[in-house]
Amino acid sequence: MRGKRMFVAIDPSAEAVARATRIAGRLQAEGVEAAWVRPAEMHLTLHFLGDDVDDSDLHRLCLALDEAAAVTPAFRITLGGVGVFPDSRRPRVVWLGVEQGRSELVALHDALARQLTPLGFPPEARGFRPHLTLGRFRSGGTGPPAPALAAAIERCGASAASEMLVRKVVLYESRLTKAGAEHDRLHAAALAGP
Repeated sequence: MRGKRMFVAIDPSAEAVARATRIAGRLQAEGVEAAWVRPAEMHLTLHFLGDDVDDSDLHRLCLALDEAAAVTPAFRITLGGVGVFPDSRRPRVVWLGVEQGRSELVALHDALARQLTPLGFPPEARGFRPHLTLGRFRSGGTGPPAPALAAAIERCGASAASEMLVRKVVLYESRLTKAGAEHDRLHAAALAGP
């Protein structure tokens, strides 16, 4: 029997989700075609655990999240700025970035890595780049050419930033369906402080 696809993430505030949804709508109006993330599924991934995580690891993973959260104070981040990975000539993901609070996010990511790596779940080799995914580009899509995409992203990324308080980290199971990914919350760990 195959294991579960799991990741650790931060849930964005309702205000951040509303802002991200507005930006995605503006990008669509600019002719950008992507598989847009549904508002209920938006999150800021901290640590991808893999596509085949065994149920027997669940208890240890929850304890690891609790340990990492206990040594990390709650903090604020500001979401803002729109970009694409890897670039506008070969876009795969369009995202909302983190303007303030990056160092705190990296510290939380590192605390998670210290707890999860000994359990066999090291961080991804490509490095941690905090972002909220707005959409994924379909291969062979018919969106605007690179200069038009870059211009649309610049216009849409200039809107007001959204600040939120990070108070917990969440362990999710992700199930891929025909309608897109659906995420089930398995465990939440509260950060230290108020």
